Amino acid sequence: MQEKEQAPGALFVRGAMARVTDELAEPVGLTAGAVREGRRRRLRARLAVGGAVVCTAALAATGLAFLPGPTGGSGGAGPAPLQMAAAPTASPRVFPTTTVVPTASPDASQSVPVVPEAERQRIEDFRQRSANVLHDLLPAEIGSISLLSDQVSDYLAQSPQGDLLLRLSVRPHSDGAPSDGLCENTPIGQEVQVKTSTCKRVQVTDTITGTTWRSVDSDGLTSTSVSFRLGNSDAYVGIMPYGQHRSSSPVPVDQVVAFAQQPRVMALLGEGDQHPVEEAQLSGPAYEG
Repeated sequence: MQEKEQAPGALFVRGAMARVTDELAEPVGLTAGAVREGRRRRLRARLAVGGAVVCTAALAATGLAFLPGPTGGSGGAGPAPLQMAAAPTASPRVFPTTTVVPTASPDASQSVPVVPEAERQRIEDFRQRSANVLHDLLPAEIGSISLLSDQVSDYLAQSPQGDLLLRLSVRPHSDGAPSDGLCENTPIGQEVQVKTSTCKRVQVTDTITGTTWRSVDSDGLTSTSVSFRLGNSDAYVGIMPYGQHRSSSPVPVDQVVAFAQQPRVMALLGEGDQHPVEEAQLSGPAYEG
């Protein structure tokens, strides 16, 4: 027992003697190598002890950071809230605008109405958000997306497979709008063949029914679409071959309906219904045309 109580003192004396001998000059002869080796061992031992102390302090500090702290309640103690790093805010994706070269010279007698700058910016913002929805919710096979300059509702999709026209349209309803043709009064889910096209009435929401079209053109390329009435507007989502490097729609009609049912899409269409970005269609062919 007495030896254990004297151990700290003995260690202190040994440490002091080691420090004194470290300062002495090395003896000559074979003894010098042994002295140098002894000093190296003592230095390594001191470094090891110092490193252990530093690690212990770091672990203690880390443990304190995770100890539960006081809560706002009366006298209770609970886990401190985790401090999560804020995720970097992603910059809004901006899609380019593709200008379509007209096949004929514009009629100089037809004056183009001037759109106020505030209205132009509102429509541009709507189109950019629509392009984001198309990009995020349609299959990757669609390819890269840009805004087409000639129509508010039209977007160009380009991929190695070819080019597609994406149409996300919501315009005020009019009696001159395209009709659903032979599918107008058919039972839900029943397909009707119309030349090279197939139409079918579908349930878009609990209260909204629509009509899908799958059409094949003279080149054997496929278009898919769905149209329905939304509020005071006619809504239409379509994917069709476009341009010189045309390709078939890679999205079946059922997936086009599923796309239109997405909350983000319905929210955009609802916004277009309340605050129109297009004019009413006074006349035109049926959607499958």
